[in-house]
Amino acid sequence: MIITLNEMKQYLRLEVADVAEDALLNALLLTAEEYIKNATGFKFETNVPETAKLIVRLLVSHWFENRAVVTSSNLNKIDFTVNALLMQLTYTHTEDVVAP
Repeated sequence: MIITLNEMKQYLRLEVADVAEDALLNALLLTAEEYIKNATGFKFETNVPETAKLIVRLLVSHWFENRAVVTSSNLNKIDFTVNALLMQLTYTHTEDVVAP
C-alpha cells in the first residue's frame, strides 16, 4: 500500500481505534492506488514518492467526505490538484514502471 489505513485515519483526524469506517477506507485506499497506477503506469512497491502519498490522501479524503454527487466548484478544485500532481509524478518518477 502507498499509505496505511492508520496513516489515512490520522490524516482524516479519525480515531485509529474506531473501526466503523475501516472497510470503506480500505476500499478507497485501493481505488486511489489503482487510480494512480492507471494514470501514470507506476505501481509503487518500494520508495513511494511523497507526491504519490499526497495524491492518495487527497483522493481518499475527498471521496470519504463527499459520498454523494459533489458540486462543480468542489470537483474542479480536487480535479485540478490531483491532475497537476499526477502530471508531476508521471514526468519525475523513473522506477517501478508497469508493463501495459
